[in-house]
Parts: sequence; structure tokens; C-alpha cells
Amino acid sequence: MTEPNYALEQAKAQYDSICDMVAALEVDYVRLDALKAERADLVSEAADYTNVEQGLARAALTTWDFDKGEELVELLEAADGCENQGAARDRIQEDPLSVQVRSGWMEPGQLEQECKRVKNHILAEEFEILLCTGGPAVRIMGGLDARCQPYRAWLEYQDWGTPWTRYFDAEQNTLLAYANEFYFGG
Repeated sequence: MTEPNYALEQAKAQYDSICDMVAALEVDYVRLDALKAERADLVSEAADYTNVEQGLARAALTTWDFDKGEELVELLEAADGCENQGAARDRIQEDPLSVQVRSGWMEPGQLEQECKRVKNHILAEEFEILLCTGGPAVRIMGGLDARCQPYRAWLEYQDWGTPWTRYFDAEQNTLLAYANEFYFGG
């Protein structure tokens, strides 16, 4: 019997959470608000009328639910409690333990030349978003372009006494959508 790999399980859980946050970020909140308002109006009408009118209003609500109810449910599930894109962004920005950047390796003397080239500023080349730490730990690593924007990203995990290991079931586009919500300088 093999022992459970808690670090791998944590990486999967963190990635699932990232997918949910990115899905909430990508929701069409204008459409969601319009659908919620349409349905609320129909519910209100069904409650206001009596007898025949109420039956017609309930029929209209039933028809609306049949035509647009599934879309409303899908948008609500994707929004995951977020009322707008700003709330989805806040959720992402509050998620990690830390966000760090670093510049790449250089030969001795190259740092001085590089600082002069970019007017005494060192541009970051890599980023790390630490999602959880200890045993197990999970992080997103990636590269930054000349504007300090993420252009590649991957997920890694580790447990006590083990090296960082890449989690290959994470899609780079999802990780980039998450990482692009952070400021890396530049």
C-alpha cells in the first residue's frame, strides 16, 4: 500500500481553487446582473397578481426558467459568490501568502552594465507566488517579459525534505490569468 502524497493532493487543491477564482474573474457580470434582474421582475410579478394574472405570470416565469435558467445557474456558479469582476480580482489578490520577483543570474560586472542600461533599475525576470507553505507547500513560478508581465507560468509543490516538483496537470493559461492580477514592477 502506497502512502498518500499530501503535497500532490495540496497542489491539486490549490490548482482547483485557482481555476475557480479565474472562472469568477472571467464571468460576464453584465449578463449575470441582467439575468438576475429579469428573473427578479418575473418573480415579483408572479407574487403581485391574483388568480388568472398570477397564473400567467407564473407561466412566464416557468418559461423564462426553461429558456434562461441554466445560463443563470452557470454564471452564478462560475461567479462563486463574487458580485462583480472587482470582487473576483480582490479574491485572487488576497489569496497568496506572498508574491516575489527576482532578476536572473549575471556574470560579475554585468550587473553594473545592466543597471546603467535601464537607468539604475534592475528589471525582474522571474516571479514566485507562494500559495501555501510548510508541509506541503505550493507555489506558482514563472517568467516575466521586458514589461514585467508574466509570459509563462507553472505550478510546483513540495513536502518536508522533498525537492520542488512540477505539477503537470495545471494549464499555463489558467496560471497566467491568475498571475496577471498581480503587479511585478516595471
